[in-house]
Amino acid sequence: MTRSQCDTSFFHRLPSELFNIILDKLTVLDISVFTMVSKDITRFVVDYISTMTWKNKMIIQNFHYSTCLEQRSSIGHYRDLGLLFKRCTLLLPTKERLKFIFSRFSQCLAQVCIGFSCYGVFLQTLIAGWDELECHRVFNFLCEHTNLLQKMEAVIIGKPGVRWYQELQLRLFCRQVLLDPWLNQPECQFWLMQLLKPWPLVCQARLLFILYGPLLTEVIPQQWHVENVARLLVLCGSSFSYSVLASKAINGRLPEISRLLVYIILVCEKDGYHMSWVVKLVQQIFKVLGTPPEKFCLIQQLENMFSQVTREFFEFSVTGEVHQLNSQVASRQ
Repeated sequence: MTRSQCDTSFFHRLPSELFNIILDKLTVLDISVFTMVSKDITRFVVDYISTMTWKNKMIIQNFHYSTCLEQRSSIGHYRDLGLLFKRCTLLLPTKERLKFIFSRFSQCLAQVCIGFSCYGVFLQTLIAGWDELECHRVFNFLCEHTNLLQKMEAVIIGKPGVRWYQELQLRLFCRQVLLDPWLNQPECQFWLMQLLKPWPLVCQARLLFILYGPLLTEVIPQQWHVENVARLLVLCGSSFSYSVLASKAINGRLPEISRLLVYIILVCEKDGYHMSWVVKLVQQIFKVLGTPPEKFCLIQQLENMFSQVTREFFEFSVTGEVHQLNSQVASRQ
């Protein structure tokens, strides 16, 4: 008899009440390690965490917090819960894992609260290391069980500000559950693209404003600085950037394209992105332009725009130096 079999047979002889008392004494992280002993232990633990008493104590009670200290504690607790559910459902197919887990958290997801960040940390811990196909299944599962796409459609096709509470609800869920928990850009970009992909370009812009725009019930939109637009395009990736610029190219807005491209180059230089990405983007835009005169016109526009932006930077620098000198003179008087 192996040591694992011996350990399992020992726990089989214990009354379930005593086994639950033992588990009550362990931390969530300890229980997650305990599940890895054997399949039988995993089944014991699954039964234990499936009780309403454990759910109310470990999930719902810790979902809300009011102070920064409670927030840090809750986020750490949900990170441990993510490991627990990851390990105790390890042998289940992805769909079955998601059904089991969501059944424990459905009550939390039905609420709108700052506790969404806890669920985001939980989800990020749970699916860390999963391949892209499994992550697609996670997104589709969440959409199906939270009516996410229907909620998105209701706010992005409506008049801005009319459904402000639904906009806030959508922002909190998408940001705190799907986007903000990921520290690396590729992972965050993957989830952002899943949110944007089902919608046409105009609706994507509206959704981005809801997710990352100012948190006001009434907003008078102001024109973004070109550098901010360029940085947003860089963060959204090649496909989205190409869609935006290609649409402008088809409509003959070459001066606007050239200014955006210049600022995209500046953003890449500032933020350390490889310049080959911009080169490929320009090559793709060139393919959209049908005739040689149009392509030559874009090259001229880019040259002129580089000169104009360089001149603007120089004038701004000189103005800043003069202002600083005047301030120094005034302070000495």
